[in-house]
Amino acid sequence: MAGEGESIRRGRRGDGRHRRRRCALVQPTLSLPPVPAGRQQIWTDAARQPGEAPSDGCGPGGGAAEAGQGLGQPLSGPGIGSAISASQGLELRPIHKEEQRAYSTLMRRAFGASLPTDEELAVARETTEFDRTLAFFDGAEIVATAGIFTYEMTVPGGTLPCGGVTRVSVLTTHRRRGLLTAMMRRQLDDMHERGEPLAALYASEAPIYGRFGYGLGTYQAAVEIERSHAAFAKAVAGGGRLTMVDVPTGIREFTRVWEQARHKQPGMLTFDERWMRNQLADLELHREGSSPHYRVLYRDGDNPTGFAIYRIKMDWDASGPNGTLRLEMLVAATAEAYAALWRHVLDVDLMARVTAEMRPVEEPLRFLLADSRQPKTRIEDGVWLRLVDVAAALEGRRYAVDGRLTLRVRDALCPWNDGQYELLGGPGGAECKSNGGTPDLALDAADLAALYLGGNRFRTLFEAGRLEELRPGAIARADAMFATDRAPWCPSHF
Repeated sequence: MAGEGESIRRGRRGDGRHRRRRCALVQPTLSLPPVPAGRQQIWTDAARQPGEAPSDGCGPGGGAAEAGQGLGQPLSGPGIGSAISASQGLELRPIHKEEQRAYSTLMRRAFGASLPTDEELAVARETTEFDRTLAFFDGAEIVATAGIFTYEMTVPGGTLPCGGVTRVSVLTTHRRRGLLTAMMRRQLDDMHERGEPLAALYASEAPIYGRFGYGLGTYQAAVEIERSHAAFAKAVAGGGRLTMVDVPTGIREFTRVWEQARHKQPGMLTFDERWMRNQLADLELHREGSSPHYRVLYRDGDNPTGFAIYRIKMDWDASGPNGTLRLEMLVAATAEAYAALWRHVLDVDLMARVTAEMRPVEEPLRFLLADSRQPKTRIEDGVWLRLVDVAAALEGRRYAVDGRLTLRVRDALCPWNDGQYELLGGPGGAECKSNGGTPDLALDAADLAALYLGGNRFRTLFEAGRLEELRPGAIARADAMFATDRAPWCPSHF
């Protein structure tokens, strides 16, 4: 979960690097304002099965969270087991605008952060879709939260509607009662009804969301470059120019750059001026002792083609300046803009190092630098993806080569997906329909999601025992079809 001004960006790890915000933690109960009448009743009576192993702190369990429906209906599939009951009388519904502070307070406390300020709530309010929030109420108290942002995601050869799952938290006093599962199921039903083939999220802990059909769809890199080793192998060419810009200019021009870049990059999400305003809000919460934002725009003539947002943190030792530049975002629509912006970032005086997170795993910077051992890189998980509608998702992307595959997809949580599909696809388009013949491959929905954007190979998952090859040669054919010219990457928090 990331992208909102109220949320917590990543805290400090042992190496002192800036870390981003994550989802789905649990914390002690809060006393929150009373809730207006008209809440949905959730009645459940199923008990946890003896010996059931927990998958995470929030607990599996629960079921469809519709009015009058029980949450204790059993689920099947790996890692799900029998549903765990929610306490009788809990109520699940979207929050009202006047409940934003209570909703945000619970989520912020769950992540060990300070309480939201009026400024932070105002920034978050602009991007909050109140009809897509969810909260469980125990009497007048909010005990669990979740939300969705409405996006489009770039996929190989096109774009598709995508729900961005965010703000997921459950109190420790209400864990193991099925609240997380109930919210996940409600969200999947909502996205299916809205015709969103994809769902995406950032996970606080890797084991949590696989049982809900999410697979690790993108990776990202955390990098550090010592300025003493930051010379380029070749001089940067190009006729563009760099300028520092104010916030209104940044909102307008950075959004234009984003739109140019995202159509080329699988995994990127829509980022309109409303979201760019959120990104540039520059709240004290996010500075962590560093400077306010520096905002740099690269223009090629009148066309903005790249931007960088960064902070600096000054430090001195016996030998002189020892500052750190923390790059928060660098997006470029052209190779020229990319190189010029990195050169600028690496040339800021008084800095000893540059650090950045959420960078693409195929960062060209390594090959711009004369010292190819820079940057020091750590690979991390990025976006976890869910195929809410398997057929629509497979039809919505393009494929590197023409081919045909028959896939047996197992999906315990979304029964409309569970079945067999014949995919006929290529560079010009794709068709996906139900098929009753002998499948080429069999796999779970979460593993298909991990493969969907091209960030993982079928061969890799096969060797890990995550899928079955039922016809010889099917894995090689699938890898050839799903190959992409760019590794998927999502540079934005949500």
